[in-house]
Amino acid sequence: MSFRSPVFLFSALGGLLVATLAFLLICESAAAKQPAVTGVRLGQNPPSTAKGTTRVVLDLTSAVPYSAFLLGSPYRLVIDLPEVAWTTNGGSKQETVGLVERLRYGHFRPGNSRVVVDLMGPAKILRHSVLTKPDRIVFDIAPVGPARFKPGQKVGLKGWEPPSSESIPLPRRKPDGLNGKRVVVIDAGHGGVDPGAVRGKTYEKRITLAIANAVKVQLEKSGRYRVVMTRSRDTFLELRERVETAHENKGDLFISIHADTHPKKNTRGASVYTLSEKASDKEAAALAAKENNADAIAGSPVDPSVYSDETIDILRDLQRRQTDRHSAIFARMLTEQLDTKGVGLARRKAHRFAGFVVLKSPNVPSVLIELGYLSNKDDRQMLQTSRFRSRVAKAMLASADRYFKYVDDLARR
Repeated sequence: MSFRSPVFLFSALGGLLVATLAFLLICESAAAKQPAVTGVRLGQNPPSTAKGTTRVVLDLTSAVPYSAFLLGSPYRLVIDLPEVAWTTNGGSKQETVGLVERLRYGHFRPGNSRVVVDLMGPAKILRHSVLTKPDRIVFDIAPVGPARFKPGQKVGLKGWEPPSSESIPLPRRKPDGLNGKRVVVIDAGHGGVDPGAVRGKTYEKRITLAIANAVKVQLEKSGRYRVVMTRSRDTFLELRERVETAHENKGDLFISIHADTHPKKNTRGASVYTLSEKASDKEAAALAAKENNADAIAGSPVDPSVYSDETIDILRDLQRRQTDRHSAIFARMLTEQLDTKGVGLARRKAHRFAGFVVLKSPNVPSVLIELGYLSNKDDRQMLQTSRFRSRVAKAMLASADRYFKYVDDLARR
């Protein structure tokens, strides 16, 4: 009979305890791991199954519930999921397969990820199912005539609904006693399921967030400003939520940052836009129409009256006119500073105007800046450099300083 010392037994028990705890921690970590979408695939079913049917497949690391619905004007299939991870960090596919023209996917709102499938025409959801080994969700969509199209057709798993927009918390209201600091609201354009302009693996939503963060650091470093970000991560915000963030925080200035594309690849440079019912030129009008379509791009049904009725009333008000005037003054200061700091301006007039929804705050001077074009190779490379972000941030700080000095001097008269 062999004898083992107490020390040996203690060590063995201790090792067993450590191994058991490690196993439990691994199990807990695996259980808590967020499901991920590893792929979004498109295909056309063979004629023998359903002629003209297009299949949309979401590949998953583990099963999740879902809800999907159809929208018109334009035609879209919208698929909602719980908040999931994306192996590609969200994005878009510019491919045409069957009924599908293109699709976008990513974070939509807290607790909710979304896939938006742009359709070539009216369709119906023919089938939907959950498959396992491996886990995936499958949708088959078939073309229908316009008269048979049913906007709002909804399918999914019973017992799960995506969270509503009402649950989205806005940033904290501007506190009292800011020691004279002005509140500047920085809006990183697009985000989440709305990637904005895309060229290859370059996404507007990522560029705008990186530049917005650089501007925030520069302004706060001065000690003269409190900066509020409309978004600080890759998430989607409706246009009204961006405007409401400025109101909720009693903003003194609102700056929306973008980087567009242009049909002509040699077009490059920055432009600053302010609000006007009548656009300064056709290009400004087209850009405003595209930016105002952000909610529809993310799969939200858009009611133009939500904005238009309010705007008509606001534009008749003296406060609205004063806000527009101050916006134009800041825009001129910003274009000057961008030029001074080495941020190349567009060859055409650098200050333009059009009916941008995101600029329709009644009492917060607001500008939208297009810092360059992803369709231009030189601009695309420049927009992603730390040197460029630093130049933009310094131009923003100098412009803000000049603008608020002007406001203070005006108040003393």
